[in-house]
Amino acid sequence: MINKHKKFLTAAVFCAIASTGFVLTASAEETMTHDLDEVVVEADKDALPGSYVKTKGSIGILGEKSILDVPFSNMNITQKTIETFGGPNQPLQSILANNPAVRIQGTTLHNDFSIRGIKGNGTSSYLNGIPGLMTQFAAPTFMIGDIQFISGPNSGITGIPSTYETTAAGGIVNFVSKKATEAPLTRYRQTFSGKGSFGEYLDVSRRFGKDKEWGVRINTELLNGNTAINSNDMEAQGIFANIDHRDKKSNTNLLVGYRHLNIEGGARWFSLKAAAIGKEITKVPSAPEASKNYGFDGLAKESEGYIIALNHEQKMNADWKWFLNASMNSNKLQRNIIGASSNFVIINDKGDVSNNLMSTQTVTKNYYAQLGINGNIKTGAVNHDVTLALDKAWHSIEGAKNMYNNGSMG
Repeated sequence: MINKHKKFLTAAVFCAIASTGFVLTASAEETMTHDLDEVVVEADKDALPGSYVKTKGSIGILGEKSILDVPFSNMNITQKTIETFGGPNQPLQSILANNPAVRIQGTTLHNDFSIRGIKGNGTSSYLNGIPGLMTQFAAPTFMIGDIQFISGPNSGITGIPSTYETTAAGGIVNFVSKKATEAPLTRYRQTFSGKGSFGEYLDVSRRFGKDKEWGVRINTELLNGNTAINSNDMEAQGIFANIDHRDKKSNTNLLVGYRHLNIEGGARWFSLKAAAIGKEITKVPSAPEASKNYGFDGLAKESEGYIIALNHEQKMNADWKWFLNASMNSNKLQRNIIGASSNFVIINDKGDVSNNLMSTQTVTKNYYAQLGINGNIKTGAVNHDVTLALDKAWHSIEGAKNMYNNGSMG
């Protein structure tokens, strides 16, 4: 019986193979006589699948480099990432959180973050490779096209930072402004977020000249309404223009802009009174509710300022070029009525906070200039990428004025 079964199974398998072979042959003949529709695949050769991250970016004075050609952690996120994750009320924190090395520490009042555990904010960030143009108070992102990260040691690859809040020891965040596109662009966008925050954004891009060597891109912002935090109102008005020129021997980029920002309420920073730990404070407080406003009537932060940033590269020959980076900005903190050191200090287990308040009006000005040369030197089979640069930063701050205590905060 066993042998008969083997013969039967062998015959069945042979018939199945023969039948299958016949079907495949017919299918192959049919496929050979059928023309497929045209398929067009479009992709950015410098972006990874999904177009959220780029494979190349500016590495300070080292210039444009691939992430595989630098000896440290480098991540370059695209405009698609910025628009996908950047909410109108807290855009910077939502965007930076896409980098695993970054932790968010800010609120609607500030844009503080940390890279590998070391604190940073707008004052330690770069704009088009230039330091000192951002502030700690809600950096704008509506005119930003790319954000480039360097995580870890970075001394020697950027200019000296003119910072008054933090250093850039944990890494570098470089914001790159939107440039004029090859094809004309006119886009109007509306946003709604929080409990009634409406935003309007206009993005216009044009190129001019025989070879489209001149480019202009205008971005505007109009934002007003309540955020997701109770009784937290935010309003902003801004306009930025990016003008660029390119030819066979040079590249020039000029960014100019103005922004006014006013926020009422929304304070959410807390700290523990050091002397009370182990005495009046015997336990870690519960985390604050996500939608609750821990501010007080009259809490406000308002500022306005302008930015001018210039980048220029000029080729001298096939191997050498010189470059210039220069900027100036002015920011006036018109109102800053908040807890001392911008946070509320918890003094006991009940959650009471100290009665120290501050009210400041501060004018901050930054100036920066960098001049250098970059070239390639060959010694046998080795290529040396050489950069020599000299830079200087000027920083001035007027304030803080009218410091005072305002009694108990409850």
